Amino acid sequence: MTRGRQGDGTRGSLEHLTGVVRELTGRDGAPGRRRAGLDGWRVQDWHAALLDVPLDERAYADRFQVTREREIELLWDWWTERADAAVPGGPGGTSGASGVEPRTAGYLGYYLLTLVAMHSSDRMRFHGDAPWDVVVAGRPAADVSGALVGDPDVRRALAALHDPGRADGTGAGSGSGPADAASAGTLSEWAALDLTSLEFYRPGTTSIILTGRLAQPSRGRTAAFVLKCVIHPYLTIPTIVAGTRGYLAEHGRPDADEPSPAVPVWASHDSWILMDLVRGRTMGEYLARRAAGQAPPTREILRPVDTPALRELGGALLSALADLERDGRRHDDLTPSNIIVQDEQPGRIRLRFVDLGVNHLHARSITGQGQGEGVFAAPEVRRDGVGHPLADLYSLGALLVAIAGIPHNPDGTVPDQFYVASVGLARLLEDLTDADPRRRLLVTPVDPGAPRFEQIGRVFGDEVAILEQDGRERPRNAWQQLRDLSPGAGTVARQRRMLQVRTGQVRDATGAAHLRQARRLQRWALLFAVLVWSATALVVTWWSRDLGLSWQAKWFEMADEVFGRSGAGLVFLDDVRAADYPIPDPWGNLPVRLVTLTFALVSARLYLNVFAELSTVWALPAGRGARLRAVTAEVGLRSLAVLPVVYVVLPTLVQRDWWPLGTLVGHVTFAVVVQACLWFAWDTNARARAAGLSSVPRGEIATLGRLAAWQPTVAVYLLPIIGIGTLLSLGLVQDELVYASFVSLINLGIFYPKSAGTDAPYIRAGMNRAALAAERLEHLRRTRE
Repeated sequence: MTRGRQGDGTRGSLEHLTGVVRELTGRDGAPGRRRAGLDGWRVQDWHAALLDVPLDERAYADRFQVTREREIELLWDWWTERADAAVPGGPGGTSGASGVEPRTAGYLGYYLLTLVAMHSSDRMRFHGDAPWDVVVAGRPAADVSGALVGDPDVRRALAALHDPGRADGTGAGSGSGPADAASAGTLSEWAALDLTSLEFYRPGTTSIILTGRLAQPSRGRTAAFVLKCVIHPYLTIPTIVAGTRGYLAEHGRPDADEPSPAVPVWASHDSWILMDLVRGRTMGEYLARRAAGQAPPTREILRPVDTPALRELGGALLSALADLERDGRRHDDLTPSNIIVQDEQPGRIRLRFVDLGVNHLHARSITGQGQGEGVFAAPEVRRDGVGHPLADLYSLGALLVAIAGIPHNPDGTVPDQFYVASVGLARLLEDLTDADPRRRLLVTPVDPGAPRFEQIGRVFGDEVAILEQDGRERPRNAWQQLRDLSPGAGTVARQRRMLQVRTGQVRDATGAAHLRQARRLQRWALLFAVLVWSATALVVTWWSRDLGLSWQAKWFEMADEVFGRSGAGLVFLDDVRAADYPIPDPWGNLPVRLVTLTFALVSARLYLNVFAELSTVWALPAGRGARLRAVTAEVGLRSLAVLPVVYVVLPTLVQRDWWPLGTLVGHVTFAVVVQACLWFAWDTNARARAAGLSSVPRGEIATLGRLAAWQPTVAVYLLPIIGIGTLLSLGLVQDELVYASFVSLINLGIFYPKSAGTDAPYIRAGMNRAALAAERLEHLRRTRE
């Protein structure tokens, strides 16, 4: 820190400055008693004192025995009282009851502006507050900052402290003289500014951002500008000073032929950057306005993915990054506050980038943990404090999560909502946000020799198109909600639409593999739908025969004709019926009808709503044990498309007394499949953690916990099923209808609404996460060979 001249211990001292502030605000027991020397401070004295302001709130409180927030409140009260009591006086300013000269008041106002800016920075970085949500002294921090910058004395102090041509021998932030601190171009750019037009624009993480106008129109230059002034205490960090000083040379690109998404830079000096004023909202403001008024979801996992925003804003982001890449540049600090959204015309959005280069405050956060806008910074940037070639990939993935309207996970993993809405989009996000930059784009088919973001944009567009055909993430009206309660929930139709889109998207071997997988799952879903609805129709038809209803489906008659059977009833199917199985017998057959019908409905909802789009063999593992687990789980999942129909058809057609056995075998089959899925998922997640894949959470995975909770539930119901079913089979219990009613109530009251309903998105999320982890592990193995 630069102190005042030798022999004058009061000059340039932060202690002296805060002592005066204590007196002005009445905290020193002698309000109004003016402390000598402050009015005589030169620019370099104020500069030295401001450099000495502690960087964090705790250090400020420890040093001055008052919190920074309380200091702001007291100083703002003094400032407003001064303004209210102001009378004309002094050269170009005002003086009031405080007895502080206008020039000194301007510097004190700048000191208050510095404290407000640092408080806003901390709230945004460490607490995730939006700039417009930060409050100081009972008012929005932006309003306080705006009022301060609007004061002419504060503007003069700001201009003096940041003047690159200052003749006091200090130079803004560098301690060097003007001859070697600023080029002639920098001096001329500063001289062309109308500093009396400065207005507060928005806070930055290390700066206050101002707008203003040129003193004289300039050919080829916009009349309005943005001036980003680094907060003085951060000028003690050499990397920030060097990055600010060299910003024009690093990111200016004045000779670029093609329009760039990066906002044009005019000049840069140790403590400021001068650039075009680009009209628009930051992406943070844009997303906050889009989210305003939206009702919170009934359950967080059902929070809808904002597909239109992904299409418009996500597409524009990838297009801008592709343009930046073609220009041979990268950003390294791709956060919502550094992206300007311009609505050029309805349906068309253009994004502009500001503040290219590493934000060195990210490295001051806890290693590996993103806070506030730090969640968008790549882990290697937060760790090393320097730019990395693949850092923008991570930031892109984190931005796409925010654009989709989904809150970020604290551990940096992809949120569960994406595994529910779109496996393909979840795969891409995993591939962008892997904590290890070497594992980014591990699965996504990207040619390293071609422009990266252009290829990612095509993959992203494909996945958004698939998501648009899904429809489950859209707001639901009453009719759609009712349809969602149906056994099929529109799964087959949805898969058909998605398959049609996927068919037209195949460009490479990976895409062909995904198409084959989607086609296979769709065929199984269609097969199951045909089988289960046929079985359900069979149960309803047999029930109608018990009730004496005479309607008969044409296909029954056709079957009799094909096999040459004739006679009363459904002869071809009645041939297989046991001799002691009478039809009609309404009361005697009621137990088998109740159980088989409810079992068919639950099976339909379980498979179509939960399992139809799950697969454990996206990429078969090479290891024998891992491959066995994946294949076993896959066979189990697909068996649920066939076996439940068998358990319904056999008691209905052959022997009504088999329904207790069918119930038992059906529950056991279900328990075995669930255990096979858990066996696969637990092993895969363990291997992924051992391999260091960041896509798998380190702690317990709550979504898999939902699947694991099915096991004790099934076990609890298996005990009475086994016991009572055995007694019924032995003829020791006669209350068959009571038992059947109990089983049916379990089916419709628990398994249908909960296991196949409310638990469905959790199961899909947990299993899809494990399946994608298995795929990443296999690709990782191949890259090592």
